Amino acid sequence: MERSDLKIWGMLERREFIRVVAFGASNTQRYLPGTHWFDYVEMGFKNQFGGGCGHFVNSGISGNTTLDLLNRFDRELAFYKPDLVIMTIGGNDCNPARNIDADQFRANLHLLSSKIKALGSDLLVQTYYACDLEMIDPPQRAELMVKYMQIVREFAAAENLMLNDNDMRWARLRDNDIDTYRLLMLNSMHVNNLGNQLIGLDLLRKLHLPLKADYRNQCSGGLLAQALMDKYEK
Repeated sequence: MERSDLKIWGMLERREFIRVVAFGASNTQRYLPGTHWFDYVEMGFKNQFGGGCGHFVNSGISGNTTLDLLNRFDRELAFYKPDLVIMTIGGNDCNPARNIDADQFRANLHLLSSKIKALGSDLLVQTYYACDLEMIDPPQRAELMVKYMQIVREFAAAENLMLNDNDMRWARLRDNDIDTYRLLMLNSMHVNNLGNQLIGLDLLRKLHLPLKADYRNQCSGGLLAQALMDKYEK
């Protein structure tokens, strides 16, 4: 799916109210005080279409797996009748202690997609930012993280979904400049405020949403990190 295929653009042109829900685990939950990546999404829509353009709901819960998302789907996603869902999941599914193998993870992703589509909602999927694999315990979880993020890519392609591949972008920085990469991380599995800013800026760019010129100084750290990641993609 291309950005232009999302139904929200037609709704916004008709001045219809939209609802966007972020669905996931601790990378979606407000893990830290300060501006979260989903705030940048809300800001981008409201800067372009006005403060009353929509409702933006964060439905992330730390520790969640795809099974947890399925279990709370009706209460904490379907309830909001979203027009767009941004789903980021997999970092806990790959924990061997959770006993969710690759086949079940893949099946759960496809079931979530079918349930979201049945609501009439569009789905944008994200991979995790590339985690600090050297610091993850147990090491098997680090190995599975790489495998499960590839499953997310394959799932997005099979379902024709928009994909924001944080993992691919962040891995290039991590593998080329580990010290700079760690400036964006709170710990091995979570980003800090600057990392949140970078993810938000990447989502704004993917959705072609503007960053106001007078916000650029406040976002200078994230913009520098974004430019550095762009260089590693060339």
